[in-house]
Amino acid sequence: MDGNGNDRNAAPSEENAEARAAARSVAPAAPSEIVAGLIVDELIRCGTREAVVCPGSRSAPLARALLSAERAGRLRLHVRADERSAAFLALGLATATGTVTPVAVTSGTAVANLLPAMVEATYSGVPLMALTADRPASYRGTGANQTIVQDRLFDDASVSEVDVDGTAPVTESGARALRARVDRLVAAALASGRGGAVHLNVRLVEPLVPDDDEHLPELPAGRGDGPWTELRHLAAVKVGNVGVAKLDLGKKTLVIAGSGAPDLPALADVPTIAEPNAPAPETPVHPLSAATFARDDRRPEQIVVLGRPTLHRGVARLLADPRIDVTVVAAGDDYPDVSANARRVVAAVEVSGECPDQWLDVCEAASELGASAVRDVLGETADELTGLHVAAAVADSLRTGEQLVLGASNPVRDASWAGLPFPGVDVHAGRGAAGIDGTVATAVGVALARDRAHADEIRPPRTLALMGDLTFLHDAGALNIGPAEPRPESLTIVVANDSGGGIFETLEAGAPALRGGFERVFGTPHTVDIAALCDAYGVAHEETADLGDLLALLHPDTDVDGIRVIEVTTSRAGRRELHDVLARKAALG
Repeated sequence: MDGNGNDRNAAPSEENAEARAAARSVAPAAPSEIVAGLIVDELIRCGTREAVVCPGSRSAPLARALLSAERAGRLRLHVRADERSAAFLALGLATATGTVTPVAVTSGTAVANLLPAMVEATYSGVPLMALTADRPASYRGTGANQTIVQDRLFDDASVSEVDVDGTAPVTESGARALRARVDRLVAAALASGRGGAVHLNVRLVEPLVPDDDEHLPELPAGRGDGPWTELRHLAAVKVGNVGVAKLDLGKKTLVIAGSGAPDLPALADVPTIAEPNAPAPETPVHPLSAATFARDDRRPEQIVVLGRPTLHRGVARLLADPRIDVTVVAAGDDYPDVSANARRVVAAVEVSGECPDQWLDVCEAASELGASAVRDVLGETADELTGLHVAAAVADSLRTGEQLVLGASNPVRDASWAGLPFPGVDVHAGRGAAGIDGTVATAVGVALARDRAHADEIRPPRTLALMGDLTFLHDAGALNIGPAEPRPESLTIVVANDSGGGIFETLEAGAPALRGGFERVFGTPHTVDIAALCDAYGVAHEETADLGDLLALLHPDTDVDGIRVIEVTTSRAGRRELHDVLARKAALG
């Protein structure tokens, strides 16, 4: 009995049981739940509308916060089982939307699997966020499961990293500080000329999930409808004539536009060699003409570099020529000057004069020779398809409003020779680190973002992707999309299958004198049944070795429901000779 005459051993009354249940239902949320909710809420306030999550225990608070946000209509969530593909999916979404897109994963090697996408995002200036769950600091060095030093894992593969301790109860001041740190990361990811991937590492402690789904945590309030702190100082700023170079177009001038090139109307009339994912120039010059411009009587007096050119060796030789005055236009301190030949790096150019008619005629003639060389070679070798034939067919099928994702190695170069970029066609190519990994997942992300941007249209614009067989096989797991997940409405993946690494046929390792071990070490042939692989993932598959059939399959009026793979049987046997023929035909006499 207690002091009030009640029997402590008696069964609790129904009223007391209900009271205790009510008390449990309004108990404060665990720190992990509050911290995760604050991070997700602040990201949404900063503009995030897409997020990717992978299953994991330590990351459960982040996954639940993202799911709650989706249920509230605040963002769209994508779930993937493989962290590497998930990161490239987020990269594709971030590329297409221009907003910070987080990929949330658990601790340990799950974090390490994000590294390839983080590298590509940072070197491409794409605002990808690695949102990684970590274990308390006290777990380190104790043999605790799934515990690594992960807060500094992306030191050289991100533009900013933040480590958050989410193990203690969250105070009002702590909530403000956390929101402000998220804002700093978002600003760093979006900074003009210096943006890229960011890393938010969050240490979380048990309990990681609540007792039930009935009650959402009550978060300390944000500031209005926007971010806690508006950080504008990292945006592009134009102040007077600081960093502006005066450019006399009366000199023989050539523009080289690479990945990430800005669209500068002042240079619209200047002959421009543009890579496929640069803005389509008004005065295009075929990239095969670069060899012509290396001649003494055809050499430009000055070159303006926009973006980061990486594709053509002939262009690289022009940029290394000390007789040419090279100006690089860049927004940050990471500017392209591989040969240390740039005379100046500026934020903008101020032009005067006009391009001489004679110079324009030379550029037009050189460009036409390059384009004619490609047409001639395609016609002469139509009986046995190459990757160049496939790229030309894809380019020919493109229409205004559509978009194209290009794999690294030969496909992006072939697309350049086929005439890309085109006005009105968005081209995405991972030229930051120029790896083949993650291309399928990136294409899926780009397609999903485009579909969402055209959600009110009966038939959204097509997304096409062109890649080689090794690139496709490297990331085929990205086709593993769960039944409840958003899927692209019209994504056609064209695979030029030459059974191996065609790019090496044209490089030094593919020289005739070095063919002894070439196939095994560089060619890397395979016998994968791509049709069966697609069938396993429930993806439609078409196969052809005929150019006419390929053009019919690629016709813009062809209905595509979801994801479709077109496998084109090609040959790499004569790739080296094809390059030599193109070079000879494109030479201006």
